[in-house]
Amino acid sequence: MTTSIPAVQGSAVKHGMLVNIIVNTTTYYISNLYAPITYNGNSYTQLGHFLGITELQDDLRPSNNQITLSLSGIPPDDGSPNYMNIVLNSNVKGSRVQVFRVFFDITTNAVLTNAVYQRFNGYISNYALNENWDEDNKLVSNSISIQCSSVHAILERKYSGRRTNDTDQEFWYPGDTGMFNVKNLASATFDFGRPYAAPSTDPSTGGSTIDTNPTYWESTGA
Repeated sequence: MTTSIPAVQGSAVKHGMLVNIIVNTTTYYISNLYAPITYNGNSYTQLGHFLGITELQDDLRPSNNQITLSLSGIPPDDGSPNYMNIVLNSNVKGSRVQVFRVFFDITTNAVLTNAVYQRFNGYISNYALNENWDEDNKLVSNSISIQCSSVHAILERKYSGRRTNDTDQEFWYPGDTGMFNVKNLASATFDFGRPYAAPSTDPSTGGSTIDTNPTYWESTGA
């Protein structure tokens, strides 16, 4: 869910982007501002580790919009989070992501607490690690692309029901063997309307099966 931003009343605007990434029980606060700021008691890291964000889409109806966050993959030396290490050593998929647009007072540069609007609220659905080698300067750059999906996109990919196999049955109902023979019946052929006839040879030995009984229609004279 996003919050609509009212019309700007003034000749100049100062604004920025705040991002909350919640991985397990830890929340990381980053922004695209030139200096650290504090909002709602939380300190947001300045631009440098947060490289960019794709365009935010506004729709009148709930939609399955997605965004991509780009973070620096270079280990920091200023005590800020190492995002490469976080992505590689944490279960980041399913982590919550919130994006806010914040406005500042033109004169004091203070955050206008009544002018902070949520622009995106979703979850991490995928990520990619990018490494670029500059042959001329002999430099390596690393970045992390985090794909975030709204809850509507996640629901669209959600599976309905369950699988009918022995493994799934055992997971939900330990000890229940009701689905044990499903794998053996998966490729079996059934002639509905035909009486059962025992095979003349054992199918497991590779021999042919000969059914000497008449069909159901022949036996009834139909």
